[in-house]
Amino acid sequence: MINNELDISIAHLLFQERRLAYAMSDAALRVVRLGGELSLFGCADKDCVGLSVYDLVPELIGSEQEMDNILAGRQPRFELSWLNRDGEERTLYLNLINLPHRDAAGQINGLVHLLEDNTSVGETGQHLVQQRNELRLLRDQLLRQNQHLASFNAELKRMDEMKSMFVSIAAHELRSPLTSINGYLEMLLEGMFGALSQAQEEALHIIESSVKHLISITSNLLDATRLEAGRVELILVPSALPLLVQKVVTEMMPQLEAKEQVIEMTIAPDLPPVLCDRMRTLQIIGNLLDNACKYTARGGHISINLALAAEPGFALLAVSDTGVGISANDQLRLFNRFFRAESAYLTSEAGTGLGLHIARGLIELHGGRIWLESAVGRGTTFFVTFLIADEDSG
Repeated sequence: MINNELDISIAHLLFQERRLAYAMSDAALRVVRLGGELSLFGCADKDCVGLSVYDLVPELIGSEQEMDNILAGRQPRFELSWLNRDGEERTLYLNLINLPHRDAAGQINGLVHLLEDNTSVGETGQHLVQQRNELRLLRDQLLRQNQHLASFNAELKRMDEMKSMFVSIAAHELRSPLTSINGYLEMLLEGMFGALSQAQEEALHIIESSVKHLISITSNLLDATRLEAGRVELILVPSALPLLVQKVVTEMMPQLEAKEQVIEMTIAPDLPPVLCDRMRTLQIIGNLLDNACKYTARGGHISINLALAAEPGFALLAVSDTGVGISANDQLRLFNRFFRAESAYLTSEAGTGLGLHIARGLIELHGGRIWLESAVGRGTTFFVTFLIADEDSG
């Protein structure tokens, strides 16, 4: 007797702990007994005994055939999942299992209806469904945004192409008359149309300087658009880099002397030829030296060093000055098109912000790279690498 009562007590504890309830019905499917966590059924023991199981669990309505099959032994069990019940604080999710009940002789004399509280699993499932739906909405929003961005980028690309085309056409149209004007200015200055007074000659020199500046701008605009369009072709030949540097220095000597700047060049012995397009390399060197001259004060110092690069297979050109220098923030954007460092405005020198942009594009076409070291007020050093020509390049 004690053992039986103990077993019942343990079973009751287990039912409560696992939140299980059961109801037993007879062959007529009338409730004859209940136990466990009766709150899951929504009624007390005395209130539910005698009820039809279809009143106790309305969700069984429509499953009469399955109930008959279990009673007849044709079906071992029947389950219903995720039944909803309104709890005191939240919705409950229940699983119902219907099993045959047998008498001492093994004959089916009713059914056992087990009700299990699966709320924690159900809530997790609901959260997962909700999160999945939210993720689906976010995915759809991202897809729409990506489509908008793709459309916007396509429009930006089209506008950029139109702008590049306009710049190219404008530069072409400007360069022809500017070249003609420059030619006539040279003829006037040479006295081909008669002698000039000193005042006339000075005025023409000013005009000539402005025309050459405009020609330089149009050339830079054309180079920039060609680089962006991939329409710059190089003629790579083995070349003596010191000779190319010396040519640029010679051409710039009047400009350097006008500012009383000192320039020196150091060349490593036995420096091998580099593989480059000579005209474009002169342009790169000229840009770097022109910048060094423009942004270095009168009486400043400029140095050019040629040596083997630390990177195997490359020669290194370094152009240093004692000029205004460039801030760390500006160095990040220095090679961007049309960008000029803030320190450049400390001088009276004009510029378009295209020279270094073009230089980097040409250097990268050569297979080299460009970088700099600088600090405001302490000058700047630009480093450029050129591929060394192998024996078969010539």
